[in-house]
Formats: sequence, C-alpha cells, structure tokens
Amino acid sequence: WIIETHVHADHLSAAPYIQDKLGGKLGIGENITVVQDTFGKIFNEGTEFQRDGSQFDRLFKDGDTYQIGSMTAHAVHTPGHTPACMTHVVGNAAFVGDTLFMPDGGSARADFPGGDARTLYKSIQRVLSLPAETRMFMCHDYGPNGREIQWETTVGEERAHNIHVRDGISEDEFVKMR
Repeated sequence: WIIETHVHADHLSAAPYIQDKLGGKLGIGENITVVQDTFGKIFNEGTEFQRDGSQFDRLFKDGDTYQIGSMTAHAVHTPGHTPACMTHVVGNAAFVGDTLFMPDGGSARADFPGGDARTLYKSIQRVLSLPAETRMFMCHDYGPNGREIQWETTVGEERAHNIHVRDGISEDEFVKMR
C-alpha cells in the first residue's frame, strides 16, 4: 500500500511515481472527490481532470480496514484540515497526517478551502481518544525554537502538552485560536 493521508492544491505527492517504480495500491480517503471538486473550480480546471477519485485504487471510508501483510490497518476519517484527511491506525501506531503536529507545534491549519476548525477539533478528539500509549507519527515538523526535527510522539504526550489541544482546551477556545 501507498497511503495518502490527505492532499492539497499547493503540493503534489510522489505516490504515483512510487507506485510506478515499486508497485502496490494507492489509497486515500473517499472525500478526495470533494477536494478535487473544490480545487478544480478554484483553478478553473477543465473537464479532462477527473474529480471522481479514479486516480486511486481505493477510496477509504471511515471505519474501513485493510491488510498490510499480516497487519490489519484501520482508516479513521479525521477531516478539518481538508475534507479528505484520514488517520490510519496499525496496531499501536497512528499515522495522523497533518491533523496534529508535535506537542509544541500544535495542530494543522483549518483555513484552506474545505477546512473547518470545529470539524478539526472533533477529529483531533477522536485521535486523542486512542489509548495514551498509542504511538503517533506526524506528517511534518517545523522544529519550533530550533529544536531537532521529530516525527513521533504519543497520544498521552499530545493530551498533556499539545499547545492547541491539550486536556482542558475547549472547542470554542480552539476555534477562536485557529
């Protein structure tokens, strides 16, 4: 599998290239069609650009499972940053895309077309409801204040220390801040 957690109009993925070179199936959340339609209209793309997700082998729905060898992966719809954002949980690991950043980096933006801060907050709460020891892998990290780049934390660390969504920060506070 080559799994996309989300896409944007401002950057492209190497997934089709990797698939061409190595094989495998390409998957993304089913709401990629919403993102394709939104950006197709913004950029005045013609009808030759398909907006049906047909560029992918599988469009994941919330709750779908799939196999990676002998491991079962679970697709969790976590919109808010984009409508198509998905978190993929495999064992005690969650691949969260841009839904969350390292605790000192906070959370994803919600001001892109199709983004929504309230929806993002609710999605983050879904992720943070996983067991505290769940390992979380981030899409990117900006190394705030010059610290070394990191890519892994835990649900417990996020609950305790995330500057945007640690325990005690309400939905309204989050929306106002975002």
